[in-house]
Amino acid sequence: MREITDQIKQEITDMIFDYYAEECEVERDEITMDTNPQEDLGSDSLMFVELIEMTAEKYDLDIKLQSIGKYMLKSPMDTMSDVVDMFCKIYQYGNDIVNQ
Repeated sequence: MREITDQIKQEITDMIFDYYAEECEVERDEITMDTNPQEDLGSDSLMFVELIEMTAEKYDLDIKLQSIGKYMLKSPMDTMSDVVDMFCKIYQYGNDIVNQ
């Protein structure tokens, strides 16, 4: 398990917010932790997969989409806070996220 520091959490948050702002063509400051990525931003599952791949590459993680999918069945991504929390768990636990 990797340690999640405040700096890493902020990097992950910035990466996610910047990604959604660019892909959904909205100003970054319009996105809050309460923003719903699907309903408020019009994001889709392909964007989410791309964000997972970006995270895996940035932090040299070996992540199986199947593990993420199993986790998401237990923990839906209704807000940006949920998304950030999940990506922090991906960073910390990798494929063991399923057991969290």
